[in-house]
Order: sequence, then C-alpha cells, then structure tokens
Amino acid sequence: MARIPGIGSQAARITAICTIAGAVTLIGAGSASAASNRVPNGKKLTAGHCIVDAASTSRPAKFCVGTHYDINLYYKKKICWSWQAKGHLTGRSAFVRVAKNGDVQFYQYSGGRLLWHSKTTKYRGAALVVGSHFYGQAILAVDTGHAFFTFKSCH
Repeated sequence: MARIPGIGSQAARITAICTIAGAVTLIGAGSASAASNRVPNGKKLTAGHCIVDAASTSRPAKFCVGTHYDINLYYKKKICWSWQAKGHLTGRSAFVRVAKNGDVQFYQYSGGRLLWHSKTTKYRGAALVVGSHFYGQAILAVDTGHAFFTFKSCH
C-alpha cells in the first residue's frame, strides 16, 4: 500500500513545488512558442525573439531581433532585409518597440542608444506587423487598425 504524504510533510511540500515549477515552465514555453505576427504599441520584441506571419504557412514572413544587435526580415527561409549595428556589440539586451507615434525603434538596451528607427511617425497607437501575401512579398509595416503603412518589403 502506497503512503500518501500529509500536507505538512516535507515530501508533500517538495512535490507541490515541483508541480508548480513544471506548470510555470509549460506556461512559459507555451506563450513563447505561440508566435504572433505583431508587436502591440508600447510592447517590446527582445533579442532572440521573432514575430511570424502564421497565415501563410507555405512561405511565412518572419521578423527577428538577433543576439548581435541586428534585426532581420525573413521570407522563404532566407534573410531578405537586415540591419546590424556597427561595432562589436553582443548580448541579449537589444529590443524593438513601437513608440506612441508609430515609429518602430531598435534600441541597444532599455534607456540606451537608439540604433535604428522606421521614421513612421504619423501612426499613433500603431502595432508592428509582419506579413506575406500572394503577390510574393514579405512586408514589415505599422498598423493602427485604420491606417496601414509598409516600410520594408522584399520578394
């Protein structure tokens, strides 16, 4: 007959901690792998992460923040546009965000130097979106829900 540990026992506490840790790991893995094609206004896309156009599964477009201070737009599994900071910068602190005015900004780190920006400043509240469509193009754009502006595209 198996012994069921009581709530106050050390074995029960260890089992509960392991169960909670496992659940948190699964939740974290689920949200990280649930790719979206957009970064909402004010949110960050950090180094090592991507947004993916899931609507076109045969030729998805993907926008990623690299770990060497680079940003890349992929289409048909190849880099079709890339930008990399000059110098010997490495690390996982870089990020992309959309400012309140719709300007997509690539920063070295929080409070750090602005490395690149899209100059899309007339789209208040816009989100950054990546997409691919049947014309055979990958696009990187800002979208307010009322206005849409493509600032990078490639075949």
